[in-house]
Amino acid sequence: MEFNVRLKGQTKLKVNTNLGGVQVPAKFSDLEDYDGTNVNDSYIIMYNASTGKYRAVNPDEVLRKAVTDPIQSGLPSEFIDKLDVDLDDKIDLDAGTF
Repeated sequence: MEFNVRLKGQTKLKVNTNLGGVQVPAKFSDLEDYDGTNVNDSYIIMYNASTGKYRAVNPDEVLRKAVTDPIQSGLPSEFIDKLDVDLDDKIDLDAGTF
């Protein structure tokens, strides 16, 4: 950035400034690699390797990919254990009689 400065009747000075550092965007929409379409409340940001962009997705999509994508290792065991405890009294499975 360049601008001129005049100090009380003295000769005009040319001043060069260097902002330096990295400028960080203030919001996602300012990023070049962000796709802002389909943004909804409670969505999360996920990288899409095929487009090379980050996008907003429904958290259910993350869970679905965790159990269907061969690259993913599945749901974490801690998550499954927590579901087991939380759903234990909420699901009534009738296994019949033996």
